Amino acid sequence: MRNLIIILLLVFPLSVYCQSEERKNYFPIWTFHQKNINIHGVSIGLGSSRAEYRNTNTNGLKFEIIGTGLLCLFLFQSPIQDYEGKYLELRKEPKSEIINGLNISISGTSSNSISNGISAGLVGQYNYQINGISFSCLMNFSEIHNGLQMALHNESYIVNGLQIGFANNSKNATGLSLGFVNSTENLKGIQIGVWNTNQKRTLPLINWSFK
Repeated sequence: MRNLIIILLLVFPLSVYCQSEERKNYFPIWTFHQKNINIHGVSIGLGSSRAEYRNTNTNGLKFEIIGTGLLCLFLFQSPIQDYEGKYLELRKEPKSEIINGLNISISGTSSNSISNGISAGLVGQYNYQINGISFSCLMNFSEIHNGLQMALHNESYIVNGLQIGFANNSKNATGLSLGFVNSTENLKGIQIGVWNTNQKRTLPLINWSFK
């Protein structure tokens, strides 16, 4: 009897936890403002916020009618983590959304999300992680970017792939940076631009490091 009670005490909290994390499924269109859901098709809403946790997945197209990209114009400092300790703390936080497909916002998105595919916003955007392509006219921020990052100003904590912009900044970069000004603290790759800075040297036109 005592063993049975112990087993019940262990299993019951686990079942409650699983039920609280279980997502409902919606098809073909639903709002991403609802929490704990999977949307297969089109998810639609006004915009996303880094401060809000949704536990929402979109498989298809996520469309933000307004978005929060305009807030990028009023940033006093970069939203990208400035040292490893803060970055590691951010990695532990649960991600609000996962988008598999297209992530489109009129002004741009700002969320603690992972996008697998294409993410685009007119003004600016912030994503936790991009696996694919991201594009904005002015500002494009991502803690982790695997693929192609394009904007007037690109910035990532970790970038693997290609950055194209007027100014490209990163903490750790593996790949190629094309811009007027390129700067990274730890580079494994090539920088091509008017002014290029990495952990080894600062050079005009072309710079490199492979260690």
